[in-house]
Amino acid sequence: MNKKKIALYSALALVSYLVFVAVQTPADRLYGLVKDKLPAVKLYQLDGAIWQGRAALATVGPGAERLESLQWALQPAALFLGRAQAEISFKYDERNVAATVGRDLQGYFLKDLNASLTAASAEKFAPQLAIGLKGLFKIELDEVSVVAGQLNNVTGKLVWRDAGVDLNNTSFGNFEALLTTVDGTINGVVRDLDGPMKVNGTLILQPTGEYVFAGTVELRDKNRNDLRQGLRFIGTPNPKGVYTIKYQGQLPMSSLAAISG
Repeated sequence: MNKKKIALYSALALVSYLVFVAVQTPADRLYGLVKDKLPAVKLYQLDGAIWQGRAALATVGPGAERLESLQWALQPAALFLGRAQAEISFKYDERNVAATVGRDLQGYFLKDLNASLTAASAEKFAPQLAIGLKGLFKIELDEVSVVAGQLNNVTGKLVWRDAGVDLNNTSFGNFEALLTTVDGTINGVVRDLDGPMKVNGTLILQPTGEYVFAGTVELRDKNRNDLRQGLRFIGTPNPKGVYTIKYQGQLPMSSLAAISG
């Protein structure tokens, strides 16, 4: 075996050993050393090691959102691919959330997110858009990446079940949004899932948080006066009963920038 190969294998062995030692460090000991550098994240009642551990409670972001029963498991093999990542799970709003999170040379990323979130809880993240939404969001995102505090990529699916607003107690049905990213712009196709309303729309979301949503809404049953009353906040339909909608604005990216550093 030549000297170059010996040096290479020795370096790999040393790196592997250092990684092994690092991940065995108790989680509470490491957190005590770095918590002052993580003002947006606070952990409580830590147990286990960096490799695999848990916290009874974590608070995240300026609003100190509560993540309960947080658990994580590092994936050290990703380090050799230039990534630091871990599988995590927790409860938010008493509902289970699971995902793979990490960081690479470009920024932060999230993969395979599976979560449920009440519409009322979702509105807390964009209070300027709040209109009293009702129902449950089912979130299945294949990938989300954040670079320099901006959304760089979002792909996956959102489903809004038993959708409604506080102005009317009637459910508007179920809706789906399919999200893709092309040349840095996030695109969404929105449609109904055979509910009482026919909905078609498109969403364009820029990395900076600027968005435009445009679409049409039409009652499948023209005699549903209860739904028609609920649609009054949209506007006036055309002679064929089709409502044209368009919303544009700015999502609050400051929280995202604070968490991502």
